[in-house]
Amino acid sequence: MKLILKSLLLSASLCSSLALANTEAHQDYLKGTAYLNQDNYKDAITWLTSAANNGSIEAQNKIGVMYAKGIGTDVNTHLAIQYFTKAAKNESSMAYYNLGKVYESQNKFTTATNWYNKAIEMNNSNAMNNLADLYLQGKGLVQNTNQAELLYVQAAELGNATSMRNLGFLYFKGIEVKQDMEKAYFWFNLAAAKAYSEADTYRDFTGEKLYKTQRISVQNDVLEWLEEHSK
Repeated sequence: MKLILKSLLLSASLCSSLALANTEAHQDYLKGTAYLNQDNYKDAITWLTSAANNGSIEAQNKIGVMYAKGIGTDVNTHLAIQYFTKAAKNESSMAYYNLGKVYESQNKFTTATNWYNKAIEMNNSNAMNNLADLYLQGKGLVQNTNQAELLYVQAAELGNATSMRNLGFLYFKGIEVKQDMEKAYFWFNLAAAKAYSEADTYRDFTGEKLYKTQRISVQNDVLEWLEEHSK
């Protein structure tokens, strides 16, 4: 009985310590994020590093991005991968995606593809978009425009504005897919609705190639899509 009681007390103590550590890590993450938003990179790095080393997945991803992009510090790909890998061990889809981006930037496309696929299994739309880019360009994969199209659509259905824009270009150019100005106009409209940079310009330019009745019909389809996907 005494042994059981000791075990329970030890277990409760460990749980309490872990909860405290998680709380402290989250507080450090919030401080680091606040400093980052103020462009105070020195303090941001200090607090985010503390949070990351104490197990905050959000901090591990954020500090990893800072090192990967050289935000407030020198670019340090080794450290970026180190922090992303820590987060990936906790099955973070964002970490999988971030690792994919890092390896893609190093032209290690096979490794990048593996990480993107892991992120896609968790419905990460950014990974879908980036893998679609690799298929479209034939980087590390057999060039496959149809597979790229499917992935762009999958990401766009999840609300990814970049994929919406990319679908607009795909149908506008009509390279290895049937050129379709109405589809291009549809996806540019959706990207513009998401406030994607310059999507309104692409939308208006494409709209000039359609009759007014076609534009109205597509605009109605866009409204229906937005209503459906807001539920």
